[in-house]
Amino acid sequence: MNTDEEVTEKKERATVVVPLDTPLKRGDQVIKAVTLRKPLGGALTGAKVVDLLNLDLVAASKVVRRISSPVITAQEFLAMEAEDCTAIAGEIAGFLLQKRQKAEAGLEA
Repeated sequence: MNTDEEVTEKKERATVVVPLDTPLKRGDQVIKAVTLRKPLGGALTGAKVVDLLNLDLVAASKVVRRISSPVITAQEFLAMEAEDCTAIAGEIAGFLLQKRQKAEAGLEA
């Protein structure tokens, strides 16, 4: 792999699509799924990593607006159905684990 390919690979961040059991309604727009991208350190500002790993929804609400597409505000996130909040918070927590940690926990093949 040459240097240009390595730089491109590092710039591409992991994403995951989270389908919502209860679509989010924003005016005429209906959001059936949210795409989350792996956060960089700055996106975690204001949230304790341990709280994110414990699926704390208030902590996740501080981060979700910075990594979601379409952007989900903290108020929208906290007003969502519990199972959708938990699914999003779980994906955020998953982004924070190293590959080795995921493998040890049986979360990655």
